[in-house]
Amino acid sequence: MSSTGDKESIRHMSELLRSGATMTADHCPVCNTPLFRFKGQLFCPKCDKPVVIVKEGEEESTAKTFSVLGDLEKTLIQKIQESNQRIIDARGLDEAKESGNLLNIWLQAMERLKRVQQQQRE
Repeated sequence: MSSTGDKESIRHMSELLRSGATMTADHCPVCNTPLFRFKGQLFCPKCDKPVVIVKEGEEESTAKTFSVLGDLEKTLIQKIQESNQRIIDARGLDEAKESGNLLNIWLQAMERLKRVQQQQRE
């Protein structure tokens, strides 16, 4: 990382500490940056992603669960984008209404997925 990047990372971590986050003794498995805990969630400030620490023996099952949930999230995002485009391209009220109903289904599924992901992190 460049000196400028290091300074920016340090500045960001300082801001996190001032906002009430706690720096932990654990490090990100991807970039080796110290992990922070804020509002009960462990995350990497550099990767800007949540991090889950699993106990020995739970690793394989937990990793598979998070992999599946991540894949599902990507699929839902794609379906939301497709539904949005169908609404934009709709040639009539019925077509727009059908696409809107699909969009609502995908958004509800995304909301449920976020709740499951949150439960997995706790």
